Amino acid sequence: MKTLIYGAGPLGSLYAQRLIQAGKDVTILARGQRYDRIQANGLALVDEMTGTKEESSAQAVDELRPQDEYDLVIVLIRKNKLSPVFKILAANARVKSILFMGNNALGFKSYLDELPEAKLLFGFPGAGGGVNEHVVHYADREKPGGKRRSVTIGEIDGETRDRTQAIKSLFETAGIPVDLTQDIDGWLKYHVALVSPLVNALYKHDCDNYALAKDKATMRVMVRAAKEGGRVLHALGYTKRQPFQFNLFYWLPEILNAKAIQGLLESKFAEVAYARHARAARDEMGELADEFQSLVEQTSIATPNIKLLRGYVD
Repeated sequence: MKTLIYGAGPLGSLYAQRLIQAGKDVTILARGQRYDRIQANGLALVDEMTGTKEESSAQAVDELRPQDEYDLVIVLIRKNKLSPVFKILAANARVKSILFMGNNALGFKSYLDELPEAKLLFGFPGAGGGVNEHVVHYADREKPGGKRRSVTIGEIDGETRDRTQAIKSLFETAGIPVDLTQDIDGWLKYHVALVSPLVNALYKHDCDNYALAKDKATMRVMVRAAKEGGRVLHALGYTKRQPFQFNLFYWLPEILNAKAIQGLLESKFAEVAYARHARAARDEMGELADEFQSLVEQTSIATPNIKLLRGYVD
């Protein structure tokens, strides 16, 4: 499967590296100094859980041309930066499938307005990290030696097609676990309902996850906000929480949820995957909060805790 990774940030670089190491036919699209650096020196990544540094050569391009042919383009660009990418992808009729991976609270209309539905899949990465002087620092597991976090993928209509299985195989043969979901729209919405309050709470402490873990009052507000978000989605007809483990969050009492999240926040994974991303992507997180607010306004659900945390983004 000839694959283009569109975006050379931390996750684009990580998944390109994994696929290259597995001998896949993969190209990474980068721009400016990032492109120059990859052309000259390849990819360099540091696993923050182990301190291990990996380097590999990579085939890089700085544009997707209308005549270029790929079986799959994996787009790892922040949602608030996608408008020009839509135009570039729409100008290419030779790309067979496009997998958008990232936060999305509003569904797929903006994508379908620009691109053929038959080409599109959606998903979410399981890793996180940042780039420092062209070196990617990442975490893709919650503890050293633990299992890598899964990528989630789904078709818009929930079907599992030959291409869905082929993409799943592409990742898994590169050592990246994959979960397939029949409701990727619901999965992404529930992810935002849980993660957006967490990230917004991080802004209260200047993206210091360890400081947030000690702030018990804000932790309780965060739990309440996430549960408010779940009630909003339930009122909108998203009654099947995705992934299934999210059900446990909504079933457990506030004090147990706060304790569980505190444990997560007191970790290197949270520092790399959540706090660093929050610091680098404040604009995206603000827009994501606004997107979820537009869902809130379609219901009569009271969301005082969501509103309180939204103030920390600004």
